Amino acid sequence: DKAKVESTLVPGELQAGTSADGKLYGIPMSMNVKSLVFYPKKAFEAKGYKVPTTIAELEALTNQIKADGTPPWCVGIESAAATGWPATDWIEDFVLRYGGPEKYDQWVKHEIPFNDPVVVQAASEFEKLALADGNVFGGRKSVVSTNFGVAMNPMFQDPPKCFLHRQGNFITQKGFLTEKVRQNLDEEVGVFQLPGTDASTKPLLVGGDMAGAFSNDEDTKAALEFMSSPDFKFANIATATWLSAVKAFDLSNYPDETTKTVAKLAYESTESRFDGSDTMPGAVGAGSFWKDMTAWVSGQKNLDEALKDIDDSWPS
Repeated sequence: DKAKVESTLVPGELQAGTSADGKLYGIPMSMNVKSLVFYPKKAFEAKGYKVPTTIAELEALTNQIKADGTPPWCVGIESAAATGWPATDWIEDFVLRYGGPEKYDQWVKHEIPFNDPVVVQAASEFEKLALADGNVFGGRKSVVSTNFGVAMNPMFQDPPKCFLHRQGNFITQKGFLTEKVRQNLDEEVGVFQLPGTDASTKPLLVGGDMAGAFSNDEDTKAALEFMSSPDFKFANIATATWLSAVKAFDLSNYPDETTKTVAKLAYESTESRFDGSDTMPGAVGAGSFWKDMTAWVSGQKNLDEALKDIDDSWPS
């Protein structure tokens, strides 16, 4: 019962398992929330900073932190052969916010060009917030050489080297944050949803894993029905950063308050879309999009050149 399942999930989650002709091929068995901004809770609160509810308020907070003498953002997009992917998440997040889900879907399907005005607007917002002079720890040129997995750690130095870091919820797991911070996660780490254009819209960029059926027997149906229910959870939920896409999932199952907060944000979101670069043809989503965002951030190309080159790379 597609309609019934869809009504139980974070809005938009089922779209990732649905083909262009409306056939359902998969249901989400795990969710990764990408539209998150982390901050050093104690220092943030001591400064009197407030969690923003709109993009305009996020811009104001960025300017306030900068005026107080600290680069607002920590950003890193280095990821070996996959360098550039964190920058694509920034673009996707703002395309979803400025264009809405309809324009986002058109862009991901290449029904509008890669250098459409909404994509230019999204990239310009990323640049304005996190790449402008004085806005990023280490300067813009450091962004390409800073590994994404450790980019947020300077926030937890005393005093913080930055106050804001946009990344998916997986970043709180072992191997990214320092163990000192991880062992005191709820006391050290704050998180809020990257805001939309107004406080009433709460868009969410997500990743995750889909479960698909390759047979029509009753056991398969029963397994998928269970996996799409609030009763299903990963066995290692206490140590992983696994999230259920089912809004009725019992929050008490999550191992800490930080994860509960992230899940609550997801369950209260007004719309979601699956990671665009993961949905686009591989030559673009895991190729030119990564490469040309890296070239733009590093100053090897201007934005118009980068977006045009990505558009030209789309398979015919």
